Amino acid sequence: MESSAVGSSWLFVHSSDELYGADRVLLYMVAALPDDVRAASRVWLPSDLSHGQFPLCERLETLGIRVDHVPLPILRRANLTPAGLATISRRAAAFRSHTAQVEPDVIYGTTSATLPALAAARSLGAQLVLHNQEVWKPKEAVVLGELARSADRIIAVSRASKESMPAYLQERAVVVSNTTPDQQLLSDFVPLADLPLEPMRFLAAGRWTANKGFDVLLRAWSQSAPGVLTIVGGPPPTGDSVDLVGLMQALPNMESVTLAGEVDSINSLIWDSHVVVMPSTWPEPFGLVALEAMAAGRPVVASKVGGLEEFVIPDVGWLVPASDPTALAQALAAVSPEQIIERGSLARAHYVANYGPDRFAENWRTAVGFDPA
Repeated sequence: MESSAVGSSWLFVHSSDELYGADRVLLYMVAALPDDVRAASRVWLPSDLSHGQFPLCERLETLGIRVDHVPLPILRRANLTPAGLATISRRAAAFRSHTAQVEPDVIYGTTSATLPALAAARSLGAQLVLHNQEVWKPKEAVVLGELARSADRIIAVSRASKESMPAYLQERAVVVSNTTPDQQLLSDFVPLADLPLEPMRFLAAGRWTANKGFDVLLRAWSQSAPGVLTIVGGPPPTGDSVDLVGLMQALPNMESVTLAGEVDSINSLIWDSHVVVMPSTWPEPFGLVALEAMAAGRPVVASKVGGLEEFVIPDVGWLVPASDPTALAQALAAVSPEQIIERGSLARAHYVANYGPDRFAENWRTAVGFDPA
C-alpha cells in the first residue's frame, strides 16, 4: 500500500454507540492518534439508534475527540428491504454533503457496516480507510467488495477477516490484531492462583445470537457439568436472538448455570473464573473475549474457527470443532486444575508478547502511515 492515510484531520464513521468488541477497538485507534491530529478530528455516530446501556460517546469524549450523532448510511440487516435501501441511499447523499463541508483529510470506516459512507465519499479527495472487523460470507463479499473498491487502505483484524474479502481487496489489506487492556494492571485484579480450584468456574460472554454458539454450550453442559457456568450478555438490539432462558430452564443441571445480564465490563467476571469459553459457530473475526481472558492469565476453550484459531494456540487453551456439543462437552470435562494453572500462565505470556495495547498502537500507526513511535 503506497498511499498514506496520514493527515491533520480525521473523520471516524462508526455504526453504533455502545461498548462491545468493535466499539472498544475504536477507543484504541483514537488513543493512538498523535495529539494534534486527535484535537482536529471527530467521530460520527449514528443518530437512528438510541444510546447503548453503556454509551461509547461518553468514553470517546474523555479522550478529547469531538463526537457528533448524525444520520449515517449504515448497513444493517433490518435495512435490507426496498424501503431500507432507499433510506440508506438518501443518507449516503446527505453524508457526502456534510462531509464535504467538514473537509477531513482521512475518512475512516470502522466496520464493514460503514461501507456505504466510504462509497459516498469516494470523490471528495480524502484518503478512505476501512477497518474490517468482520468475516464476510461469500455472497456478502460480492456486494461489500464493490462498496470497498474505493478504500485506499484496508485494515483487517485477522487473517480470517482478510481472506474473506475478494482477492483484489486483499492486495491492499494489512492485518492488525485487536487488543484489550492488560488485566493485571487494573485495580482489584484477582490472580488465577488466588481462586479456589473447586468448583471450577467457566465463563462465556457476548451477544445471545446463534453465531456465538451459547445454545451449543448449553447442550454440551447438559451432557457434562464439570463445575459452574456463567453466561454474560443479552439479546442483540436488532436481529434474531437465541432463547437462552428457555434453554437453561430445560437443563437437567440448570442450578449450575447463571445467566447474567449486560455489564459495562466483564473484567471482574473473568477474574472470578478459571476458564473462558467461546463456542462460536461462525468464524469469529477475532474474538476479544478470549483475548481478555488471556490478558488475565485465564486459559480459553474455543471453537476452531476464524480468528480464534490464530491466537488461541494449543499451549494457551483448547480448540474444539464448531457446532459440536459432544466435542465441547468432552473438552470441558477434560480440563484439570493443573492444566488451568499451566495454560493460564502461558496464555498471559502470549498476550503480553503479541497483543498488548502498546503493540496494537505501534502496528496500527504503522498501518495508517504514522511514525509507529
